[in-house]
Amino acid sequence: GRPPLDGRTACLQRVHVTGGTNGILVEALRRRRPFTPSFIGRAEDQAYLMSTFGQRPDLGYVHCPGLVMRHDKESFAVEAVRAARAGKAAGDIVRVLQFSAYARALGDAGRLKRRIDPFTGCFVSRVPRAVAFLRFALEALTMFKGEGEAAGIEFMSSGARRLRQALEFGDPSSGALERRLAHEKEGWEAYYDGLGAAEAKSSASDRNAVAEIVRGCRIRT
Repeated sequence: GRPPLDGRTACLQRVHVTGGTNGILVEALRRRRPFTPSFIGRAEDQAYLMSTFGQRPDLGYVHCPGLVMRHDKESFAVEAVRAARAGKAAGDIVRVLQFSAYARALGDAGRLKRRIDPFTGCFVSRVPRAVAFLRFALEALTMFKGEGEAAGIEFMSSGARRLRQALEFGDPSSGALERRLAHEKEGWEAYYDGLGAAEAKSSASDRNAVAEIVRGCRIRT
């Protein structure tokens, strides 16, 4: 059998990851066609299911009792976490703007928020601008007090630019987010259609036809 776990010749192996993951059955993947929009910069895995909003029945997570995802980078990547603090803090604020605008673009934001509360729903706010500005001010004060003047200035400089971009992109009067979403959804529909066509050809052992389908794919910019 296996040697005992003595911590020297045999030990448990851990693989650290920076976020969560999703699992989905192939049948559900092809039928629901979920995707994460490219404008979502944080919590991409949680935005994944939102793309299927409005389909019935709702697509959701199934959690196994005792299965826990740990975020413990602070215990082994202290310097990296500290160096990325300003960027992460700004990203957390921008996430509220992104998810709130995304939920609005998908339709009934209120019903969607109720559906995904309390986990992903915490990123969808009824007053995202007020929340973002308040958090930005408080985070800046915390940076200046705890990290020093240089960190505070870095956060305010880079963070203000990112907030402005997120606000402009998500502004419903501009329609920029809605246009990007429609464009990417069209692209993902083509991708899933291509998979189905390739499989149909492959199942008939027509490898040349499959290769032709792949060569015929074009990325529209």
